[in-house]
Amino acid sequence: MPENPADRVRRRVVEAVSDSMRSVQHREHGELHLYLSLLQDRLPVYVGTVADLLSHVGQASVHKNLVMVAEATIGFYNEVLAAKVAVLANPVQLVRLRQVMEPRQLGPHQAENSVAAYLQKEQELGRVAARVEPLGAARLLIGACLNCAFTVLLLGDDALPPRHEYATGLVHGLHLSP
Repeated sequence: MPENPADRVRRRVVEAVSDSMRSVQHREHGELHLYLSLLQDRLPVYVGTVADLLSHVGQASVHKNLVMVAEATIGFYNEVLAAKVAVLANPVQLVRLRQVMEPRQLGPHQAENSVAAYLQKEQELGRVAARVEPLGAARLLIGACLNCAFTVLLLGDDALPPRHEYATGLVHGLHLSP
């Protein structure tokens, strides 16, 4: 039975945590271990949602499908961003994070690629305008979701509209309709 995308990502993150734990002293990289542990728990669920997007090609509306992904992306980053910022603030831990993530092809670009693949397929069906550049639209969506989570982390929950309203506005702003 082939491995599904969420299980594949879970395996890669478990490998990253194991590799990271073996190669450095825990006290020197506590924030990195916390972040990788959060990823081990949260990333497979998020990846499953994004990967499932391709199964929705031609179904429901493009807007509804992308709002679902935007809400999942905002939720994922709300859960992991504080730990990630702690790692990014430490140059040694940042380098180590790159060393454990790059060979396993982990990173936000994977979500962008999945959303772009979905948009391309919807474009081929005529449900997304031909003028839309799928990867550019995917990057705008995922990046805006990350910015939403960052703003909430920085300024608190009341700084932005509720998640569904925010996600709906993002997708609407992409002007994807033919």
